[in-house]
Amino acid sequence: MSLESLTPRPESRSLDGASEALEFGAVIALLERRAGSAGGRARVARCPPAADAAGVREALAVTGEARELLRRAGRQPFHLLPEIKDAVGRARIRGSRLEPEELLDLARFVEVSVAIADALDAFPSPRLSALVSRVERDRDLALAVRRALLPSGDVSDDASEELRRIRSGLLSRRSALESVMESYLHDRESEPLLQEKLVTTRNDRYVLVVKANQRSQLPGVVHGGSGSGASVFVEPLAAVDLNNEIVELRDAETREVARILEELSRAVGGRAEELLAAAGALAELDAAQARALLAEDMGATAPEIVEDGVELLLRGARHPLLIPALAAEIGASRPDRSEPVPVSLTLGGDETALVISGPNTGGKTVALKTAGVLALMAQSGLHVPAEPGSRLPVFRHVFAHIGDEQSLADSLSTFSGHVAALVRMVRELELPALVLLDEVGSGTDPTEGGALAAAVIEHFRRAGAIVLATTHHGDVKAYAEATPGVGCASFGYDEETFEPTYVLRRGVPGRSLALEVAERFGLPAAILADARSRRDADRGRLEDLIARLERERASLARERDRLLEREGELARALAQAEVSARRAETERHEAVAAAARRVDERAEEVVREGREAIAAAVRRVESSRGAAARAARLAGEGLRRSVREARERAVSTSLAPHEPVGAAIAVGDRVRIRGLGLTGSVLTLASSTAEVAVRGKRVQVPASELEPTTAPRPRPPEPAVAARGGRDVPGEINVIGLSVDEALPQVDKLLDDAALADRAQIRVIHGHGKGRLRSAVGGLLRDHPHVAAFHAAASREGGSGVTVVELK
Repeated sequence: MSLESLTPRPESRSLDGASEALEFGAVIALLERRAGSAGGRARVARCPPAADAAGVREALAVTGEARELLRRAGRQPFHLLPEIKDAVGRARIRGSRLEPEELLDLARFVEVSVAIADALDAFPSPRLSALVSRVERDRDLALAVRRALLPSGDVSDDASEELRRIRSGLLSRRSALESVMESYLHDRESEPLLQEKLVTTRNDRYVLVVKANQRSQLPGVVHGGSGSGASVFVEPLAAVDLNNEIVELRDAETREVARILEELSRAVGGRAEELLAAAGALAELDAAQARALLAEDMGATAPEIVEDGVELLLRGARHPLLIPALAAEIGASRPDRSEPVPVSLTLGGDETALVISGPNTGGKTVALKTAGVLALMAQSGLHVPAEPGSRLPVFRHVFAHIGDEQSLADSLSTFSGHVAALVRMVRELELPALVLLDEVGSGTDPTEGGALAAAVIEHFRRAGAIVLATTHHGDVKAYAEATPGVGCASFGYDEETFEPTYVLRRGVPGRSLALEVAERFGLPAAILADARSRRDADRGRLEDLIARLERERASLARERDRLLEREGELARALAQAEVSARRAETERHEAVAAAARRVDERAEEVVREGREAIAAAVRRVESSRGAAARAARLAGEGLRRSVREARERAVSTSLAPHEPVGAAIAVGDRVRIRGLGLTGSVLTLASSTAEVAVRGKRVQVPASELEPTTAPRPRPPEPAVAARGGRDVPGEINVIGLSVDEALPQVDKLLDDAALADRAQIRVIHGHGKGRLRSAVGGLLRDHPHVAAFHAAASREGGSGVTVVELK
């Protein structure tokens, strides 16, 4: 996938017309600052908004993947990538030779690109992995350059065997030449001839500085003289051959270095396609990372792109240039460093135009710019600073008429400039379009300007565009109130200080507060009084009506807030009561469990004592097998009696005593065991004890702990499923209308009876309702020992209002 595929078709260039008015260029500047490489910066700078939904969605998805990759793999070092396009282009020319610095840049490019590709490969993503795959991983070129060139740019001795031989010869001959020249400096006969005791070079040859009048005393080749004429530079005859050899070796070195650089350049030219492809892919990856970094800095989200119909929905949107950190980054001046107040806008469906009114500096123009710049950002593949759930169409045109259109050069007044801009919009309109009109109709007679403004808004609305307009004209406010498909909104203000709150209120026109704002800024009271007296009576009444509506709305808002606060208090109290009830139920279950543990511990102790008694009896009568058997039987019977009596004593002492229940209990009755909180059916009943069937188990408890269940038993219809045994047990039970506490014991009893009767299936009719009874029955069935499986009945047999139970 290539970001170049997002390059817009010609029609999308019409989106650029609004960029300047909406300050979209500043957003692109923020994006460029986050791109690390020259290629990445060029990529984001020349990627204007796209005008096709598929391209926009793809670009937004790439940004989303880049954000995920940024979180997992960290920020990649694109800033270390050098620009190689020009060097690679020249390397493709036959016989060209790149400079060592260019070759070192190419080696660094290969090394950094491979490191980035390897890092991103660890966290594959569908779209970005396709870009990473275009990065060549062959490091041979970088290794060849590093082997041939030192970091300083000099060609290394190891670049070739020939270069090593040449430089070794140069070293030995320079050493010999230095010895020859040093001999002249220290020779007593030569010393009077020298102007200075030093060896220097002329024409790349070693020479001595000889006095001009002693020239004939030192045989050799003269290589010029000093500016004063007092000295001449002489190459002694003994040094001529060595100098000649050094010159020859230097020429050979130059030729070999040139050959090595040409060879490396040919290697670059041979891989030009791979290198340029990698550079393009890395530029796109860098641009994607830049978009991800900007999205993270803005706390942005990906908007949903809509195609069917025209809908614009921004939730909690903020203008990126009002975010303090970003504003400071580009040097934008703000009076404070506070976070911008988010604005939410909804347009589409039956209402495609919105007229915003309210005081000056209240946020109207910012709302327009926010809607426009977020639309351009989304269509450029940028996530937008808005809450999740925001939706945007893909516009072919974004028109923004904001600010003063006055032009002295074109002989245009403010109003003429406005009209000229409107004419361009009407002429170039192509749907889908977003039209942003700031103070349309201003700069002329208020009555005529208001009428023109309403007509312009209506024209664009009827043409099918989304229209967002601001106004101070009362006529335009009235038009918005009276026209279907046009909404009105206003920005609020503090009723006492008239300071703007920057909170947008839908459905309420706003006051301009010109006189109030002037008063707040210190305009003399006499002027204000005169202004109020001159205000048109109808306009004054309209302003008073709007003021009254605003006061009523504020009162309703306060009442709503009070009710919401009360609702919150009630919700918290209910939650606390539920927590207390759950805590009490937990404590009761813990007490029952503790009592059961004590019963089991005592029973184990009695069993252990009985086993010891049996063993002792066996030892005493082991001489008589018959006597031992009788003793064992007697001991076993005594053990069983001891266990039963111990369990009765443990239960009666572990649980709080209850008064006996007056109602008579008989075998087969449905009862509740008070201390254990369980229900079951009476199997046997003695004077002081009883055996109760509880969930398939026989439990022996004191008869005083039993109490009959008093819940009414709805009479079920004839069984729908035949029993496998011979006992007559109903095949279904109807618990509709019962509480959970009333219904569960009856369902539990039917399960016991059905199991004893060897039934295969029963039905529980609980109805739909709020689902609490169905959920409670499901909880009972889930852990019940008689239940093999359960499910909702077929739709024609009651559906989810009936639970079918398969028995074991």
